[in-house]
Amino acid sequence: MMSKMSKREYLRELKKKYCRSSKKHKTQLLDDFCEFAGYHRKAALRLVNNPLPRKKTRPIPRKKKYDLETVEALKKLWFASGEICAERFHPFIRSLLKCLIDQNQIEVTDETKKQLHKISLGKTKAIISKTKRRSFIKIGALTKPGSILKNQIALRFGPWEQKEPGFFEADTVAHCGGDISGEFVYSLDIIDIASGWSEQAAIWGKGEAATRAELDKIRKRLPFEMKGLDPDNGGEFINYQMHRYCKKHGISLTRAREYHPNDQAHIEQKNYTAIRRLIGYGRLDKKTQQKLLNDLYDNEWRLFLNFFQPTMKLKKKIKNLETGKSKKTYYKAKTPYQRLMRSKHISIEQKLMLRSTYQTLNPVKLKREIDKKVELIRKTLK
Repeated sequence: MMSKMSKREYLRELKKKYCRSSKKHKTQLLDDFCEFAGYHRKAALRLVNNPLPRKKTRPIPRKKKYDLETVEALKKLWFASGEICAERFHPFIRSLLKCLIDQNQIEVTDETKKQLHKISLGKTKAIISKTKRRSFIKIGALTKPGSILKNQIALRFGPWEQKEPGFFEADTVAHCGGDISGEFVYSLDIIDIASGWSEQAAIWGKGEAATRAELDKIRKRLPFEMKGLDPDNGGEFINYQMHRYCKKHGISLTRAREYHPNDQAHIEQKNYTAIRRLIGYGRLDKKTQQKLLNDLYDNEWRLFLNFFQPTMKLKKKIKNLETGKSKKTYYKAKTPYQRLMRSKHISIEQKLMLRSTYQTLNPVKLKREIDKKVELIRKTLK
């Protein structure tokens, strides 16, 4: 049996003779070619009458711009950031790298540092996109309408106009595991519109007094004053206790429209990124689980979330009237801490306090402690 190379050489010489030969001689040449090369006569005719097939060449692989050390360093930074999306992670690379180097949590060469500083968003996406996302299930909303008091509380809808920190959206997240019977833990979640600063607290059930008490704890540990609260129409917020509490502390209490979840788009998104993505959808129906969750919320999680988790804010939204599609553009992703440090509404004393807190934090250690505490909570699940 002839090799491919031999067949190719034979065919090249045959084509030279074939085009100059008589019909009788061509028949003999084809017979010999079929006998020696093992081709069918029709296949041999196609090869002889058509140009020689081009030799396949392997494409030259593109030279890698970023070496393995840079890729591994980027992955370490991404894991330290809590595996956030590339759009939020990319603008945060420089500051996170500096923080980890200062805390002796990562060692990189000058060349790797230079590459990390200039890496593009597209390449960042390509590197971190291989990690599988967590699967999740959906649980229907458990919001129960509040009392008749809601008629005395102003509605708020449409884009937020406030530019100063202190105006919050609020909601509760049920840890029922898909079964709403009995008592179980809820997470109280609030987010500041201007800075993105968010706080969480675990409450047993969804009672008025428990919700107000945890909200008061959150208010006292905020780095700035709470000026406004905009919850949904749930009974845990729309009640006389909450109304009196807000009036006493000078907090403007408004509410969203019923059945309009986009009125609270900020907190609805934060419910997943700050709670569901962390804790999951399991059922927490033990008081010990509430204590473990509050220990996490009150310490490592709030620090990691507000000092090391960049968020994106919408800059503008343009709707194409012909296609009906909307194009959104966003400001550069920043952490709530970074936004507060640039805010003219935050006093110098508050900024100094925030900076001193930031300088004592180590994101890698925080993430490690968070993972340990989350694992403890998951071990208590049925």
